[in-house]
Amino acid sequence: MKKIDKLILGSFLGPFFLTFLVVIFILLSQFMLKYLDEIVGKDLGTGVIVQLIFYFSIFMTPNAFPLAVLLSSLMTFGNLGEHFELTAMKSSGISLIRVMVPIFAFSLLLTVAAYYSNNYIVPKANLKAFSLLYDVKQMKPSMDLKEGSFYNGIEGYSIKVGKKYPDGKSLKDLIIYDHSAKKGNKDIILADSGRMYNILNDRYLVLELYNGQSVHEEENSSRRYAAQLQPDPLVRNYFDSQKIVFSLASFDMKRTKEDLFSSNRLMKTSQQLRVDVDSMKTEYQDKVEEVKERSFMFFDYHLQDIVSVFKQRAREREEKQRAEEEEKERIENERAELLRKQEKERLQEKEITLEKSYDSSVVIKEKPVPVASNTLKEKLDKPLKSKAIPKGVNSKSVLKNDLNLKRKHEFDKQKESLAKAETQEDDSVIVKPTFEENMVVIDSLMHTKETIKAAYSKSLTHVRYVKNNMMMRNTQLKTLFTETNKFELERYKKLSYAITILIMFFIGAPLGAIIKRGGLGLPVLISLSFFILFYVLSMMCEKWTRSDVMDPLLAAWVANIILFPIGIFFMKQAKNDARLFEMDFYNVVFLKIKTQFHILKVKFKPSN
Repeated sequence: MKKIDKLILGSFLGPFFLTFLVVIFILLSQFMLKYLDEIVGKDLGTGVIVQLIFYFSIFMTPNAFPLAVLLSSLMTFGNLGEHFELTAMKSSGISLIRVMVPIFAFSLLLTVAAYYSNNYIVPKANLKAFSLLYDVKQMKPSMDLKEGSFYNGIEGYSIKVGKKYPDGKSLKDLIIYDHSAKKGNKDIILADSGRMYNILNDRYLVLELYNGQSVHEEENSSRRYAAQLQPDPLVRNYFDSQKIVFSLASFDMKRTKEDLFSSNRLMKTSQQLRVDVDSMKTEYQDKVEEVKERSFMFFDYHLQDIVSVFKQRAREREEKQRAEEEEKERIENERAELLRKQEKERLQEKEITLEKSYDSSVVIKEKPVPVASNTLKEKLDKPLKSKAIPKGVNSKSVLKNDLNLKRKHEFDKQKESLAKAETQEDDSVIVKPTFEENMVVIDSLMHTKETIKAAYSKSLTHVRYVKNNMMMRNTQLKTLFTETNKFELERYKKLSYAITILIMFFIGAPLGAIIKRGGLGLPVLISLSFFILFYVLSMMCEKWTRSDVMDPLLAAWVANIILFPIGIFFMKQAKNDARLFEMDFYNVVFLKIKTQFHILKVKFKPSN
């Protein structure tokens, strides 16, 4: 690295880190003011506040990097131009482009680092930050008793203090309603004075009461009808001092699982967003097809060509679902069949063992014979008693043959009965009605009041169904489409915001060389102007994307597309030593325009 590069980088890095911290502080302050009411007054520890500041500072880096590069590069080259260092470099034969190379290399490395930060570090920081912010929002405010008003922060109690002394502990004229039993205002404690303090690391609140009374309204234990005529008994106890201990566990912050927030688009990388966008687009198309199929199914006499297409799609969808269900059922049946076969083989092995033991008349001493095996033995004994089976013939085959003969005999009987019925029908003469008679019957049925009323009612039901279905599905589809655009825009912004760093460098560096002023005056004003332009364009395009006016890819790059030519224009003007911010430059331009206008006026002046 040459000395000139060290000089340029040294004069750039200081303002860059300073402006980066200032920009982070400004953006963080603006963001935290939004949630100030939900953070203040909850007695948050230092660790929680530091975590919130750290995580939300990382959340602000995508916007802070471009603004810091713009402001620091403008200040750096403005200082060099103000102290005539740029003039000395140019007189030495060093071009402005060569002077910008070190800061350009740094901006290029920062662009790559910003992309990986936006894609990997910022989503994790967002997950930590917003989950912590949610837990802070759910916390109860710290206990703050106010004079003359009831405090309901402690669950099950309502406390009113007449006067609170400056020490923050001494109280006067206390009224305490005990709602812990959830029976209404039946338990009341009144005290002339009291004192409150915390114990056990602020886990419990002790309230000492002096010179008071406790009032308790008991339920009447008499019979129900008699109790309606008699008031409930009232018990009143007086005390000189009494202590009440309240648990402050409800004031602690309870952390929620971070996985519950991981579905938000701000907590995902570009790869995860791409997968989610593909899934959401597929879901959108499926819902659109479903709406069309369910709506066009009622238009049998209109739009028949469209109806046939969607009916065919519906049939294909049903066949696909049916095939998937049949495939699942087939797999389950095969699994069940395999289990049955294994069970059958196991039972056959047991039967063979029992047959051998029965033929050889061997007594089994280890375990008693199961009930299923005894029934099998009885089945084997019955054929031997009914008919003589020769030796060498298996008894099971004989039983199976008898069963098959019996089934065949029953099937032959059913077949004969069916044949007789067909011959009887052939012999009988069936008189069919003519076409005219059928039409008369149909007309008489169709032109009745009941039929017409039923037809109107059915048509109206179909129309209402289509209308309600369309309205409901339209809302769902609009919401899904908006979410898809948001996810897709967030995916493209991770790269576009990183490229913005280079574009801001192309604007800031030549602009500083042109104005030749450093410090925090004019450079800050110009930098904020360009950054506000970038921010307004980004927000406007994001809003158009949600309204489906602009494509998410174009919306993510519109600000860069508009600002990049501006940077190229400033670069060209700085290379030519243009004086855009001096009045002499505009006076010369005005004189040139005036001269051209005078020449045209003389040229087209009519001759006498």
